[in-house]
Amino acid sequence: MLDHLVSSYTHRSGGDQPAAPSPCDLASVDDVPGNGGHKPGKAVTASVYRAKIAGHSRVVTVSWSRDLLSHAFSVAISGADGASAECRVELRPWQFWRRAGSRRVELVGGGSASAAVRVLWDLRRARFCGGVPEPRCGYFVALEAAGEVVLVQGDMRRRRAEAEAVPVARREHVFGRRRFAAKARFDEQGDVHDIAIECGGEGGGGDGDVEMTIAIDGEEAVQVKHLQWKFRGNQSLTFSRAKVEVFWDVHDWLFSAGTRPALFIFRPIVLSSASAPAGMLDGGAVVPAATTGFCLYLYAWKLD
Repeated sequence: MLDHLVSSYTHRSGGDQPAAPSPCDLASVDDVPGNGGHKPGKAVTASVYRAKIAGHSRVVTVSWSRDLLSHAFSVAISGADGASAECRVELRPWQFWRRAGSRRVELVGGGSASAAVRVLWDLRRARFCGGVPEPRCGYFVALEAAGEVVLVQGDMRRRRAEAEAVPVARREHVFGRRRFAAKARFDEQGDVHDIAIECGGEGGGGDGDVEMTIAIDGEEAVQVKHLQWKFRGNQSLTFSRAKVEVFWDVHDWLFSAGTRPALFIFRPIVLSSASAPAGMLDGGAVVPAATTGFCLYLYAWKLD
């Protein structure tokens, strides 16, 4: 669905012409795992980074999952040279597991010499809230290669990464009947925003009309009427100190009987001095208009 989504926007709310897909949209088709094999009811998040490991730029995916019985997290590494490695830690309540520890894995493949990487974690004070698989606070997960920390996730940082990994994308699966909620930070230093998506029938237009709204921090930002005709689209949103391009593809909500999720992509944009609202620029500095290179992929599953 991803490759189709970034190439088929024929409608933009407000009547503007579709923008060409950014490198974020296209690169993430390969970097971010799709929804294949995912089952409704299993909460999953995945944060994707680029980091330099063993002399190459590599994709690092930190995933968290939760079902009725357990939590788990995994760190997967891949690169253009074909080398890969993965570490998975199961957090089962009826089994003993180390809330703090480390594990050594080998980055192998691609015809090059193997390289050792170490995954470290501390979840002794981790707080899991509201059915979200990823801890809200009180934890860290780190990746170390050649004696250097290359990635740290979480708020309890024993050591900072010598060369900070660059966030590429985040993928999250959410579930609901009419309303779907998520939290997102569109840049590393920015605030956490509440995203709420609502979809319902008979929106006043009759004839089985379907409407959809997207709200940011409680304020309606997108309203789409006649969704059965506008099931793919995109719109620019400006709120607080951020500008975000949101893309949606809800075809499978409407025409696949709930067997596949809708997909929403949120792509932050850096505002230029010409387009930024008053007070958004720091000291009058000119900020080039460009995408940040980061995208949030939100898979919304409709439950019966």
